[in-house]
Amino acid sequence: MEEVLPEDRARADFYALIGSLFYSAPDRAFLVHLATAEAVSREVDSPLARAWSALQSAAASADPADVNDEFDLAFVSTGNPPVPLAGCIYTAGFMHERPLAELRDDLARLGLARRTGSAETEDHISALCDVMRLLVAGGDGIAPAAGEVQRAFFARHLQPWYGRLCDAVRRAEQTRFYKPVADFAQAFFDVESAAFEIA
Repeated sequence: MEEVLPEDRARADFYALIGSLFYSAPDRAFLVHLATAEAVSREVDSPLARAWSALQSAAASADPADVNDEFDLAFVSTGNPPVPLAGCIYTAGFMHERPLAELRDDLARLGLARRTGSAETEDHISALCDVMRLLVAGGDGIAPAAGEVQRAFFARHLQPWYGRLCDAVRRAEQTRFYKPVADFAQAFFDVESAAFEIA
């Protein structure tokens, strides 16, 4: 397996963190781990470092039961949740539209597919973060992808809508803990966008 650089391992870890937070509500152990993790950057005044510090503070004071209720109220619904987590809603206005078909084609070309039994579509923010984690750091017999492959996937399937998702999370009346989650996700994705533009 190809050696993964420390900065790429950190990027993969951030994708994994964001994906986990939007997949299910964190339990007490997860919140404690998040609250006590190391700083993300030596640049203490960068947008990413400030967003990380705010997220850690939110995790330190969060009640797991309240966060679980918040997650259900904001992101889970028998109808349309207040804050949808699927990309098609933001890019096409409806579920199961053309962008999802294009994503499935790109995943097939990468040798990836939806996990059997998964209730979420491939354009769920957590699924896309998981794909980016694999492209950056590899895993399960999959080698890291070239930077150009990472850039193309991010530009096509995350960049067009992550800002609208984060805005929706921040605007939602149901969210409290997830507002700093959205701020951190936005700050990290903004760093990725800028890095891919100059790569």
